[in-house]
Amino acid sequence: MGVTVSGITMAAKKKTNKKGEKRAEKKEEKKGEKKPEEPLVPDRTTSVFLDTALQIAREMEVRAIVLYADVFPTREALSDFLARKGDLKTVFVTREGEDMSTCQEKGATVLVAPEVRLTRMGQIKMAVLIGFSRNLFHIGDRLLCLSGVARSGVLDTLYIMEVGKEFELFATEEGEALPAFNPDVFERVLTIATTLAQEGREGRAVGTTFVIGDVDELEPYTQQMIFNPFRGYPEEDRNILDAQMEETLREFSAIDGAFIIRLDGVVMSAGTFLKPSMLSEELPRGLGARHQSAAALTATTNALAITISESTGTVTVFRSGKILIEVERPRAFGALKPRRPSEGVAMHPLIDGGTG
Repeated sequence: MGVTVSGITMAAKKKTNKKGEKRAEKKEEKKGEKKPEEPLVPDRTTSVFLDTALQIAREMEVRAIVLYADVFPTREALSDFLARKGDLKTVFVTREGEDMSTCQEKGATVLVAPEVRLTRMGQIKMAVLIGFSRNLFHIGDRLLCLSGVARSGVLDTLYIMEVGKEFELFATEEGEALPAFNPDVFERVLTIATTLAQEGREGRAVGTTFVIGDVDELEPYTQQMIFNPFRGYPEEDRNILDAQMEETLREFSAIDGAFIIRLDGVVMSAGTFLKPSMLSEELPRGLGARHQSAAALTATTNALAITISESTGTVTVFRSGKILIEVERPRAFGALKPRRPSEGVAMHPLIDGGTG
């Protein structure tokens, strides 16, 4: 019995070996032959999303379609979309800095976002905030936003946003963006803040505050805690628009206190203590000391504050004592702790927001 079984086993092995040899021979024959590249066909989901977006945009009379362009591996799909959009305003958001001139020639507005990983909602919030600071959007505008994972070729998130209460704090009564804030300075500070929130300093999380405002107005509510490391340097050498300043700010982010930045982008101080005068009950609840002082300062003055939470990595923008917007740091794979069966099943990070 054992011999028979053994014989069958050996025969099967020989048969398998012969099949393997034949497959190997076929691979050798095809070796060197270049397989013709298949044309890139937009994902069915994405096609439906784009068609639906155009239909909803027209029926709901949205002011603009905001689309995360980096979802597409090539710009061909974007060009096809622009050809079908008609007179609808379209804003493409990219963080890769690739040439978007073709899309711009076809009528699209291009916004460059920070080169950091964001959740899908983070992508949308960042795009709308930057667009609002550049007067592309105004109070009362209805926006249709499309997003997905970068380079995946698949759009999977459709979100309709009313530019209302969450952005009115960033505008005058007429609904226009405040002219005092240089959009380039604001975007630069926001980019540095989101980068610091994700990368930290030397692999460690940091928490800090950036205050943009009129220095004379801020003076009564600030106090220098340490020797000011920016004092005495020429203004052109400490402007936040200078790319070299990013590493300097990263190093000084470990110092307790806030960065004070003039409206034109010149960094005036680091390690500055904020001492605004305002009743705590008038501020949003649940804020830590850093966030509470930033909120109170913006309620007392016309300044704008951007904070980084050391514990969560969330970037929060304060204006008029209230939260204008929050951009959450995406959690990496495996960041969720395993739960016991009695605690339920942990949701995968990409299911809840995901990253792009």
